[in-house]
Amino acid sequence: MFKPRTISSALTAIILAFVIGTQIYIQPAVAAGGTCNPTAANLPICPSAAPSASATFVDPTATITNPTNISLGEKVYVAPFAELNATTAPITIAADSNVQDQVRILASGTGVEIGSRVIMAHMATVKGAAKIGTQGSTGPFSDPITNTQFNNDIAETFLVFNCEIDGATIERNTVVSFLSRVGPGVTLPAGKVVLPGKNVTTNLEASSGTLGKVANLTQADVALMEGIIEVNEAFAKGYTDLARADLTNVQGINYAPVTFFNPGGLPQRGGSVTRDPNFRNRIIGNIVLQDSLPQLDNKIGNRISLRADEGQPFNVGQIAGMANDVVFHALETTSLTLGNGIGYGPRALVHGGRQVVNGVANGPETSVGDAVGLAPNSVIFRSVIGARSAVGQRSAVFNSTVAPRTEIRSRTIYADNGSLILPVEW
Repeated sequence: MFKPRTISSALTAIILAFVIGTQIYIQPAVAAGGTCNPTAANLPICPSAAPSASATFVDPTATITNPTNISLGEKVYVAPFAELNATTAPITIAADSNVQDQVRILASGTGVEIGSRVIMAHMATVKGAAKIGTQGSTGPFSDPITNTQFNNDIAETFLVFNCEIDGATIERNTVVSFLSRVGPGVTLPAGKVVLPGKNVTTNLEASSGTLGKVANLTQADVALMEGIIEVNEAFAKGYTDLARADLTNVQGINYAPVTFFNPGGLPQRGGSVTRDPNFRNRIIGNIVLQDSLPQLDNKIGNRISLRADEGQPFNVGQIAGMANDVVFHALETTSLTLGNGIGYGPRALVHGGRQVVNGVANGPETSVGDAVGLAPNSVIFRSVIGARSAVGQRSAVFNSTVAPRTEIRSRTIYADNGSLILPVEW
């Protein structure tokens, strides 16, 4: 999802890490002013005739409801099983933004407006009448780590794993961290970062660091966001090129695009290199699965995205069970190792990355041991989970090594080997 970066403190690391079942209606292609509607004539490449360098790509598994009420800018990447629902109100997404796996955008009221260079990471939700990255200052901001001031005239916005924006305004140059929420009527001002697990319900909570809900944006945050944008722009082009070569290349079990950070390649299952465009889930790139295809059919649910198109390889042991909507992904230059007998609950996310040790991301890579249980909406990132452990519902383990037979209770942020344990407030 993004390039690994040097991080200057454990707290900053937590903040930074954040982090087609398609319903379509056939309409003429629309391409004006660098935008398009994701209608049948414009899928999966939008607009259909756009050059690869500026095209938007919509994965064929994404659910697009009322596409004539949806406008996408250039170089947008919409990942597997994302949901854009504009049934009752419009959705606009400007250039260079991305809608990652299992992201839900459910527009109502006056609609959802997504600005340029907005990152919507895996399983983030935006609903109601919301504005993301369409307004706000570009600086100067006061960096609490370096004690300097800086500007960010390019301006990015970052919605991290499993966060929720409900009828709020999120200004540019902000981060909403994993498993946090910003509620109706709230404006998160430029230069602020919502801390993991927090529920921000007032403008005072969104602006005042003394209330413990937000911190100040850092230059390291900005560098991280720029790396994420770069990777996802490469996905838009890479998947466009794959689709133009053969539309079946972007369906089912299939290739990762060749990019500056990934060599491409196909999955293996049960010891055999596999390409199966008709498979109901998306399994992409250099991922090695111990289960055979018939075993996978019996063990796993639907709307699953196992995507080794950035970090790779993924080595996955025999699966005990995998519910609907599970996502695997990994940072550039990192891998993912998953043991035997793991049970994956609905909307569980396992994300590869190296642990931050003494401010540098050069520690152990993400792995999960044998016979681990991951509850619904759990998040594993930059962490090692020991065998026979359990991670509770709506919990996150970040930048940690968890001993075997450990229980992480529900609605808990467990970070930095337990030196930081916070509740998820919503």
